[in-house]
Amino acid sequence: MSFDAVVDTDGVARASRHTVLAQLATQTSRLAVNVILARLLTPSDFGVVAAAMVVMVVVWQLTDLGTSAVIIQRDVIDDVLVSSLFYANVLLGAGLCAAMITGAGPLAALLGQPAAAPAIQVLASVGLLGALGNMHHALLRRTMQFGRLAAINIANALVTGLVGISLAVAGAGIWALVAGTVAGVAVSTVAAWAYQPWRPSATFSPRRLRAVARFSIHFFYSSALAVGFAQLDKVIISRLLGGTALGTYTVAQRTVTSPINTVSEAVSTVSFSAFARDQNNVEALRSGASRAAGVVALIVLPSMLGLAVLAEDAVAVVYGPGWEAAIPVIQVLAPLAALQAISRVTASVMLAMGRSDWLYRWALAYCLAGAAVMVASSQWGLVGVSLGLAVVVVVLTPFEMMMALGLIEMRLSTYLRPLLPHAVISAVMATAAWLAAALADHLGTGSALQLLAGVATGGAVHVALMWRARLPAMDDARRVAGRWAVRSSR
Repeated sequence: MSFDAVVDTDGVARASRHTVLAQLATQTSRLAVNVILARLLTPSDFGVVAAAMVVMVVVWQLTDLGTSAVIIQRDVIDDVLVSSLFYANVLLGAGLCAAMITGAGPLAALLGQPAAAPAIQVLASVGLLGALGNMHHALLRRTMQFGRLAAINIANALVTGLVGISLAVAGAGIWALVAGTVAGVAVSTVAAWAYQPWRPSATFSPRRLRAVARFSIHFFYSSALAVGFAQLDKVIISRLLGGTALGTYTVAQRTVTSPINTVSEAVSTVSFSAFARDQNNVEALRSGASRAAGVVALIVLPSMLGLAVLAEDAVAVVYGPGWEAAIPVIQVLAPLAALQAISRVTASVMLAMGRSDWLYRWALAYCLAGAAVMVASSQWGLVGVSLGLAVVVVVLTPFEMMMALGLIEMRLSTYLRPLLPHAVISAVMATAAWLAAALADHLGTGSALQLLAGVATGGAVHVALMWRARLPAMDDARRVAGRWAVRSSR
């Protein structure tokens, strides 16, 4: 069985288009479930779910041990290696599942949310279910079969949403999100086995595992630390500020990440697979990184700046009363998320070039600095923690990007210069949106009309300015959307 794919511009465009569609379905489903739950639950109840999800996300990361990245990054793989990695994943997943079930009580207490223990025990099954499908997902990514991956992710999103929303409306409370998550992962694993014909053989080679251990372990360390950094703010808030604050922060963070992940995860996922196939072609990597960053900036900069200036009306309309404390958190996290999305492209470059050890060191730096700054800033509440997180990311990210770009002989200024017009246009758009919403407020309209006025005005201004500027990223975005075919030499 062949484990390779030919990478070309049209192939990357198709892969990006499929992945964007999958992310759109996934994030829309998650946002819908979160909105419904936020209207049915209190911030304190939501904090219980958030605490359980922190444990689940960490365990999910541990089940992989960087083995999926090995499958994608290596030039040559065979059935012996893939089968050995599969069995290692399953053994680890089963062990972590058992550990979560038996240790749910202490873990929940450590997070300051004892009521989360039953949810943690149910979510333990995600570790084993995910491990059973890790290799199949990785093989689909390696062979650039993103159409099939999109179908899998959409099935996951639909099942998660249908189960979660149905149970939420039926009054299941926090169990709506828990049951939806488990059902979605189960469907994802079954679908991956159906779409990827590879089956594990009766072979296990410790020698082959040792041969890939260096890259795998460094990638695992970096991924585990990255996940740790992503969950660190929630752990600190849960321990120091309580469950109500954690629930409020989680809703604010998901409001920001749901729209942005549609683009940034799609681009970074496809970029890693494509960059890994082109890792010996520095010129292709430079061009690919620049174009990927342009597509990300085209969408995330206006959406995040717009969300920041319209956060008050958006929270009032979407979540209703009781969630006002999420407004300033969204205003801090939204612009920060845009920066992180752009930096994910350079992280894919670092990984594709085999420097998972660099990624690990940077993840460690983020964790250490983040823990110190966010604990110190927690005395100012949720906004303090959010600002502390922002300071760490803004200070460290440029240096991480410079190191990654150095691998492909590209300066940070060269990488960022094409993004400057996007930033200027987005700033003008955000100003127009804020002025329109303020005018609607002055006229005595409600939050819904103010939000509508801001979105409509900002959207019109952004489209007009982008059409006038004719930025190159528009051509790449059109290619991804499948509406126009633009030659890569243009």
